[in-house]
Amino acid sequence: MTRQTYIEQIRRFIYGGQPDDDAEITIGLVNVWLDQAIAVAAKQNYKENIALEGISYVNNSFYSIFKSLAITEDEQFLWKITLPHLPFGIGNSEGVSTLVLKDSESRQLTYPFIPLSQNQRSYYKGMRAIPNKILYYSQGEFLYIISELILQDYTAQVTMVSGGTSTDLTSTLNVPADYIPVMTEYLKTQLMFERSVPKDVTPDGLDAIRTT
Repeated sequence: MTRQTYIEQIRRFIYGGQPDDDAEITIGLVNVWLDQAIAVAAKQNYKENIALEGISYVNNSFYSIFKSLAITEDEQFLWKITLPHLPFGIGNSEGVSTLVLKDSESRQLTYPFIPLSQNQRSYYKGMRAIPNKILYYSQGEFLYIISELILQDYTAQVTMVSGGTSTDLTSTLNVPADYIPVMTEYLKTQLMFERSVPKDVTPDGLDAIRTT
């Protein structure tokens, strides 16, 4: 299912049919709420896996791979990658699953890098080096690679929990079918509430709701 198809399904659910051209619950608005609904579904999957199997993980269907991400130098021996969006707050570092680099000339991929938690950052310099491995950590919408190598001639490939590309409505919605109802329930609650709030239709400079 594409994002466009699911958004139209939600809008028809909210309006009980095809929305009018002047409908306030627009495609863009639902698309903004959709990323939050995906996060709720992914976290629900994470919690259910713990309850059922005693192991914390997110189903592979929630993951997307983003390629050709630029690498820039942030500090000495510290390199920065800008992610398509902030990783979902799932587990310690489950939001980002895998980070590898690609050589543009040979098209070869590196071995996956090793993630550090924020707590490990406070003592990793005293740890014994892992042979042939490079460390990185996540902070906000960035990944930081700790390496003495020159990395700016490479591009990064990141696999992370994501519903896909939010700027492309024709992209596939990476959510298992059995978790679509979780998203629908969340969107219904938020959008129905927004639609039911009375509007201030009198431009009198007062922050008071007056309906016609």
